[in-house]
Amino acid sequence: MSGLPMWAYAAALCTRRGVSRRKAGGDLLRLDADVAWEEAGGNDETEVAQLYESCVENGVRVVTVQDPDFPSPLFFSGGVPILFVRGSLSVLGQRRVGIIGTRTPTPSGVYTARDFGEQLAAHGVAVVSGLAKGIDGAAHDGMRARHEMHPGDGAAGRPIAVVGSGLDIVYPKANRKLWEWVGECGVLLSEYPPGAPAEAHHFPQRNRIIASLSEIIVVVESRTTGGSMITVREAIRRGVDVHAVPGSPRVASAGGTNLLIQQGCGTVTDATDILAALSLEHSRTDLRRVDDREHPESGDLDVLEACSNGPVTLDQLMIATGRELSSIAVSLGRLHAQGWVMEERGWWEALLLGRGRHAGYCIT
Repeated sequence: MSGLPMWAYAAALCTRRGVSRRKAGGDLLRLDADVAWEEAGGNDETEVAQLYESCVENGVRVVTVQDPDFPSPLFFSGGVPILFVRGSLSVLGQRRVGIIGTRTPTPSGVYTARDFGEQLAAHGVAVVSGLAKGIDGAAHDGMRARHEMHPGDGAAGRPIAVVGSGLDIVYPKANRKLWEWVGECGVLLSEYPPGAPAEAHHFPQRNRIIASLSEIIVVVESRTTGGSMITVREAIRRGVDVHAVPGSPRVASAGGTNLLIQQGCGTVTDATDILAALSLEHSRTDLRRVDDREHPESGDLDVLEACSNGPVTLDQLMIATGRELSSIAVSLGRLHAQGWVMEERGWWEALLLGRGRHAGYCIT
């Protein structure tokens, strides 16, 4: 192998066409990155070198599941084995609130999102969002206003943005200055390499990262369908509490938030409601890797995932994975010995990140 760093091989593997993110992550958990890349069919290092040069030229750092500062719930909760980063991952050590909403909000919705961002920054809380037009950008713009008013406040909350393109491709272009500020003051994250365009299918994928990184989600304005509701579903699947701002029944952009409240989500009318909700939720505070269990083998991940949504039988595992009973039994034996699953009266259930500060996380 050449003198290229391991992260370049990991990036090439995770972005290689025909290799799923889940498989790439599993391979990186058991193999050195260059070996995993070669096993995936990589025989021309030109693409590795080009990706390396592109990241260096654009000031983009790469972290993978092999790195100790990689937020492990991203892989185990969303199948994300790699992050392209601009800024400081230390921001993830702050309390984190996801603020999401429609790209076409009312003036009231923009004001509310900006106020939430400003007030949360003042209380040392980071805001996770997608840096899109509308509510997302307004929340981070409110944070920026707070930092500009109090430039010496080192304890202020910082922005965390998860985008659907390479970190050198600003989308939307109208948010260029805000994009640059987030990268300087907080952290910009993407699972796509430099040069990757903002394609439509990237954004639903991006939303699972927002849900995984947030301690709670606040929906400011949303229609009953759209990207915000995808993020809500991803949050609920991960056990992340969802809160919503009520709106007029005559306003289309409040239809989704009013529906969420009707269905039992928490109600938020000002920033103090968010802070109160956050103070009650501590299970997702620390994203550092503290689990001391041996990483599961890549061939066992589909069984572990199938066990993650609640107790399942062997028959259900065969249906979910499409594997033979004998093969599943071998995977369950390894996972049980490593402490990843438990069995009770014929029912199997995941103990995902069940030790230390990660107790309670779900794989999906």
